[in-house]
Amino acid sequence: MDILYAEKLLDILIDNSSRILRAGFGINYAESALFAVIALLKENPSLKDYFLSLILQAFRVDDPGSLREGTVSVELIELVAHELRWDEIRLIAEDRVRKVFSGDYNRAIGDISKRIIEAFDDDWSDREFYKHYQSN
Repeated sequence: MDILYAEKLLDILIDNSSRILRAGFGINYAESALFAVIALLKENPSLKDYFLSLILQAFRVDDPGSLREGTVSVELIELVAHELRWDEIRLIAEDRVRKVFSGDYNRAIGDISKRIIEAFDDDWSDREFYKHYQSN
């Protein structure tokens, strides 16, 4: 797939998942849209840098964990971190802990950065919210 078309499709899939979450429907309704993003990222490794740039944009807003239109949801970032284990995502989150919380992970509890770092764990606690993991 042409990279520009792949980026456009990725934007649409991200927006679909975010719209479902913003409307208050929760993971159970957004799960297929979230995993569609995962599938596209797996099928098109050239999208990695583009997706990472979207994560960086999400981290630039005042509250990166909010469900603002046009940003990547924390739920999606966590799922990508858990599924794809990209070190760059961990580095982005750790950089936020250093800058915002002076490196104190205890102060980062509940913050997007701490949630993303936790998603790298094989026993990630939020797995329970996804039907995908209940069958595995």
